[in-house]
Amino acid sequence: MKPKIYTAFMLLLFSVQLFAQCGQRYKEMIFQNVTTTTNITYSTSNNTTLKLDVYEPQGDTASMRPLIVLAHGGSFVSGNKSNDNVVTTLCTNFAKRGYVCASIDYRLASFLDMLDSSKAINEVMMAISDGKSAVRFFRKDAATTNTYKIDPNHIFVGGNSAGSVLFQHYISIDSVGEAPPSLQAIINNNGGIEGNSGNDGYSSEVHALINCAGGLNVPEFVGPGTKPVVHFHGDADNVVPYGCANAQGGATPVRLCGLGALDPLYQQYNVTHVSVVFPGDGHCPWASDNAKMTKVDTTAANFLYYTFFCTSGVGIKDMAKENEINVYPNPATEQLNVLLTNTNDYASVQLLDGTGRIISEKAVSAATTTFERGQIPAGVYFVKVMAKDATFSVKRVVFE
Repeated sequence: MKPKIYTAFMLLLFSVQLFAQCGQRYKEMIFQNVTTTTNITYSTSNNTTLKLDVYEPQGDTASMRPLIVLAHGGSFVSGNKSNDNVVTTLCTNFAKRGYVCASIDYRLASFLDMLDSSKAINEVMMAISDGKSAVRFFRKDAATTNTYKIDPNHIFVGGNSAGSVLFQHYISIDSVGEAPPSLQAIINNNGGIEGNSGNDGYSSEVHALINCAGGLNVPEFVGPGTKPVVHFHGDADNVVPYGCANAQGGATPVRLCGLGALDPLYQQYNVTHVSVVFPGDGHCPWASDNAKMTKVDTTAANFLYYTFFCTSGVGIKDMAKENEINVYPNPATEQLNVLLTNTNDYASVQLLDGTGRIISEKAVSAATTTFERGQIPAGVYFVKVMAKDATFSVKRVVFE
């Protein structure tokens, strides 16, 4: 859906009205600080103690908060809940938006195991079992001690790289019977569709996926009823292939199919989704590029917000144009950057105050346009990006 043409005043008024209807919680980072509780045991099954870290908004008084459970990368042989900067950044930022977030450890394999196709698939199934146990851990808590005050009707999962492979399969395989026979045996050996990692008796249902460079062994697992997904992938990725190929540049003899293969299926089955491709990029470019990490973070936040918490006004289809514009850091202190995906489509960038008055305007001459704060007071402002076809988009920003 192309953006409609509005006057600056009407679009700013619409933005204010939308926030009034839906609130800023879950979209904006309304909490300044986060409380992190580390090394919480969530499973002692399979002769293994598994732990997770919980991130909560400091000073929050809400009695029911949505939960996001995230898993780290590391090719299923390395990494942990605290050393994947993509996962810890997402946990911190989403907690500032009012979510409860958890970063989990899961069982890992040896490097040699991942060179054997059956052992590699078995490792992924063990990790899925652990992920389901982590979700059930929070539902069990909600039904008993209610330590974390989570809303069982809004539980989301996701991860980075291997963590996304884990959770992409988690949301996509609904029954043992839909898997190929060879995979059915491995699933059954790991406790069936619910796994054998403990916290039995509670639901492992989740409601959406944040997928950062994940993929599926069998793309046809995507079908009617697939959960909403926001998916990020570099189209030159060969670790978790953007199309379909063996993982790790062919070193792991297991096929994975990434966004290039899955997006047509998302569309075919009308899966609620947003797909963000990073042209020319390899594996997880957001891990080392702050602007791309901000794009992942804000797009994921907008996706969940407009899908589950603010379903009137702006919708998922309206995010397509918005995804071309990335404003960071937000909140800002000394400098504000506006990154445009398709530079040739845009003419100028304006910085407006809360009344719609233009503070500064710059012609688009490069991918990034920068505004120095100077004497601008703390408060809420708007970035207005003018396209060459006379349409425009507005982003809300904050100077601290």
